[in-house]
Amino acid sequence: MHATIAFARRMERTIGQVEEGVGIVLVALLAIVVNLQIFARYLFNAPFMWPEEAARLLMIWIAFIGAAALTRRGADMAVDTFVLMMPDRWQRRFVIMKDVVMALLFVFVAVQGYKLALAVAGMPLIALGWPTAMLAWPLVVGGLLIAFHSALRVARMVLLGEDIATEVKALT
Repeated sequence: MHATIAFARRMERTIGQVEEGVGIVLVALLAIVVNLQIFARYLFNAPFMWPEEAARLLMIWIAFIGAAALTRRGADMAVDTFVLMMPDRWQRRFVIMKDVVMALLFVFVAVQGYKLALAVAGMPLIALGWPTAMLAWPLVVGGLLIAFHSALRVARMVLLGEDIATEVKALT
C-alpha cells in the first residue's frame, strides 16, 4: 500500500509540474491575445473577431488548471474559521471529510463536464470555429485533477498518518 502511495506522490509531483507549466503558458498566451486585440482595435482601428473568444477560452482553462494546482498545494478554498478553533484530532477529521467531499464533488463535475462536452461537440465557436466542447473540457480535466489531489491527500492522512491539518494552520 505504501508503494502505491509513493508512486501516486511521484505522479502527483509530475502532474503538478505540468499543471504549473501549462498554467504559465496559458497566462502568457492570454496576455498576448488580449494585447493583440488592444493594438488592433486602438492603433490600427481594425479589431479582430477571434481574440475575445480565445481570451474567454483561455481564462476558463486557466481557472480550472489553477484550481487543480492550488488544491495540490493545499491552498484550496475552505471556510475553516470554526475548524481552527477545534482540538487537533477534530481538525484532522474535518480536513479529511472536506477532502473526501471535494474528491466526490469534482468527480461529479468531471462527469457532468464530459456529458456537456459530448452534447456540444458538433457546435462550433462562432469566431474561432473550434468545437464548443473546448469550453467544457476544462471541467473534465480540472475536475479529475482536483479529485485526484484531494483523494491522494486523504490517502496520505488516513493510511500514512500524515498530519496535513497543520498545513491548514500554516496557510492562515
